[in-house]
Amino acid sequence: MSDETEKNSENGSEMSVVEQTLRAQRENWSKVAERITQISNRELPFEAPKRILLFGLGSSHFAARLIAFTLMRDKGRTRTPVVACSAMSIGVDVLPQKGDWCFGISHRGGSAPTNEALELCERAGAFTILVAGENAKVTEAARYYIPTVPVETVEPHTIAVTSAICAVTTLLGGAKAVEEWDALRSIGDPPLELMRARAGTGPTLIVGEWEGEWLAKEGGLKLMEMARVPVRVFSSEEWFHGPRFSQRPEEKIWHVQLPKDPRSDQIKAAHTIGVYGATPLAWVPALVELQWLGLAVALNRGVNPDDPSQ
Repeated sequence: MSDETEKNSENGSEMSVVEQTLRAQRENWSKVAERITQISNRELPFEAPKRILLFGLGSSHFAARLIAFTLMRDKGRTRTPVVACSAMSIGVDVLPQKGDWCFGISHRGGSAPTNEALELCERAGAFTILVAGENAKVTEAARYYIPTVPVETVEPHTIAVTSAICAVTTLLGGAKAVEEWDALRSIGDPPLELMRARAGTGPTLIVGEWEGEWLAKEGGLKLMEMARVPVRVFSSEEWFHGPRFSQRPEEKIWHVQLPKDPRSDQIKAAHTIGVYGATPLAWVPALVELQWLGLAVALNRGVNPDDPSQ
């Protein structure tokens, strides 16, 4: 990580740890992808997975959902069933089975529900994988450990989220995923001042459908962690099935818009975060934009994004 006294190139101000981390993301995707491609087939089960289970809590849960959409939209991938859920759902809504590959995502490795879920999977005879930060605490229930990036020093995890997604999609997507991550790295960081102008003081509501729903949830969490904004998040369709009646005239909606969102024409958004393209990872730039918008709102509100106690 860069020295915390590093200056923001746009305005000469001191750069927060969050901003430094955001600016380091793309370089780390390359490191993560390279590390994953060096994994030997001998380290993994000989037989292909019967199912792929992905789970975690908070941002890790949202990452699991986005990984699942990526795998499902990869038309060249073997049609292995993919299930993504909260770690709390393992053993309740989702029952692990022998032959499953179970990915528990936990940046620090200390999430008790995620580790308990891995234990349930291991006892069922599944192949268990912990996806966590470097030097994280690794539960004995994990048969395999995939390190991503050094554990983040501040709470709004950003690089940890995208790097975990990069690791799992590269492992399961192979060369095609590596190529797409390389292409995503070529997209530069957005101008922070432009993000601040677009973000204002932030939304009261974020909506989206499919990948857009989980992007919205992650964006909402980043706004809560960085800027202390109590934003509500819904899928586009769920919003129109009740919650919309609570909307007040002064509220601001952000819409994470996919091309085929059937509610797009009905959502009066103050700001739209678009997902463009049809590739499996086409949503990644929207995730990065939401991370930057979270930082922008924090700065506009005069909140220190590095200090969760503020």
